[in-house]
Amino acid sequence: MNQRQLGYFLEVYKLKSISQAAETLFLSPQALSKTISALELELAVPLFIHKSNRIIPTSAAANLATHAKNIIAEFDIIENRLFKDKNIQKVLSLSCSYDVPQMLNADFFYSFFTEHSEIRVQLREYPDSYIMHQLENNDVELAIIPGPIDSQKFFMEPLFTDSFCLVVNKNHPLANRESISPTDLHHENIVVKDLSSAISETQFSSFLEDGVLPQFVLETTDSHLIHQMAEKNYAIGMTLTYLAEKIKSENIVIIPFTYKWIKKTLYLTHKKDLILSNEAALFREKLLLCCFDHFI
Repeated sequence: MNQRQLGYFLEVYKLKSISQAAETLFLSPQALSKTISALELELAVPLFIHKSNRIIPTSAAANLATHAKNIIAEFDIIENRLFKDKNIQKVLSLSCSYDVPQMLNADFFYSFFTEHSEIRVQLREYPDSYIMHQLENNDVELAIIPGPIDSQKFFMEPLFTDSFCLVVNKNHPLANRESISPTDLHHENIVVKDLSSAISETQFSSFLEDGVLPQFVLETTDSHLIHQMAEKNYAIGMTLTYLAEKIKSENIVIIPFTYKWIKKTLYLTHKKDLILSNEAALFREKLLLCCFDHFI
């Protein structure tokens, strides 16, 4: 047994419910049940009796709870008092979709650092498919990615939603339009981002259903390059409205799509069967407290 298993046991013992404890610990009930069963097997005694949709702690569970509390308290004393070096930072790796760092501004990260200087956030941008691979293999605890996401395996906490738009050179024939539909892009040169993502595949498959065949001139992870291509009238750029407004220029016109469904929602995501570290839990709490109303 280990410290984490004992912590899981104490939560079940306190709430006397697998489902409620699983929700508190951000685990699936199945994963938590396996942990309790593993403890019972190791100790060779039953810890809970199932009766009428309830679980009742046994005398062995009461005995274990007393010792478990003492063990966990000793771990905390050792970690926080004896070996806590204020000059050593713990690293929190956070994977995110392209452009997310531009939406989480410097004020947010500086505020988190001033509150938790012992934590260094390591923010990395990757393709969405690779981030899902990282989450599946527990290579990262937290990620910020768009849907669709398997809600059976992952917690999905919406952070912000933004609509896609088009950035067009002011001399382009479409520059005077109030809005543009996918059919207007037939045979137009287009610059896009991450065609392999699920949201891009959904969008462009709907374009094909309407008989629209854009000419993809470039696929890039750099929003500034998308704007440069539009500014020189080499192509029409497809980007998020927030980013278009952030790096707009006098030679570019920002035009919304006619269809409002062409948008992107980003979620803070983590596995249901993985309890978050203290660093990840603190970052999650800070992020969810921030106000992103202007994106929604």
